Order: sequence, then structure tokens, then C-alpha cells
Amino acid sequence: MNEPPSNSGAFIAKLGAWLQLGLIFGVAGTVSAMRKTFQEIGSAGTSDPTILSGAIGEVLYTTFAGLAVSLVGIILVSIAITACHYRAVWMFWFLCLYGGLIIFSGFLPFGLFFLIYGLTKKDEFLRPAPSQEPGRL
Repeated sequence: MNEPPSNSGAFIAKLGAWLQLGLIFGVAGTVSAMRKTFQEIGSAGTSDPTILSGAIGEVLYTTFAGLAVSLVGIILVSIAITACHYRAVWMFWFLCLYGGLIIFSGFLPFGLFFLIYGLTKKDEFLRPAPSQEPGRL
């Protein structure tokens, strides 16, 4: 009943957590592309819509790529904690902190889910792992 976490659950959880960096890279790409857009507008003026549309396309692409990678990570974390029943102390803190942060982004339902799930299952995440030695329970 109190089994150690599976390796697949740990891998899925860690991969999902690392993929959350996609959101940061997406925002950084968006800011960089917007900066480039304003520089082009400043040097060429607003009379050339092709320059502006190309720059706006780059902004949208980086935003979408960052959100897509982050969404895959959110799904992987959700699978790890629900289907694989992965429990670790770092995952509890990740769920609480990251869940609280993404409540203020476009991922409100996922943020609430992470925060509520982590807090309601706190004892499962913070319980010491059972011993791996044979003969000990």
C-alpha cells in the first residue's frame, strides 16, 4: 500500500517540472521580438506594414512556443502526481509555489489544481519514503 515512487513517475515529474521553463523562454522571446519590432518601427516608420507584420508574427511564434512547451510540462506533472502517484518533498513545494505563481497567468485552472492538490495531499508528499531494505516494513 505504501510503495516507493516509480522511476517512470519520477522521470515524468522531473521532465514536466523542467518544461515549465518554456514559459520563461517564451516570455523572453516575446520581449526580445517586441523590442525588435519597436526598433524597426522607429527606423522605418509605420508606413511599411510588411515589416510590422513580420515582427508581430515572430512575437506570436515565440509566445505560442513557450506556452505550448509549458502546457506539455503541466500535463506531465499532472500525470505524474495523479496517475503515477509520484510523491516527493520537492514535488510538494513545486506544486505549492508554481501553482501559486501560475494562478496569475493564463493557466488559472492548472494553478488552482496544483495548489489545492498539493495542500490536500501534503501528508503523502512529506511522509518519509519507506525503507528499501528487505525484511523492514
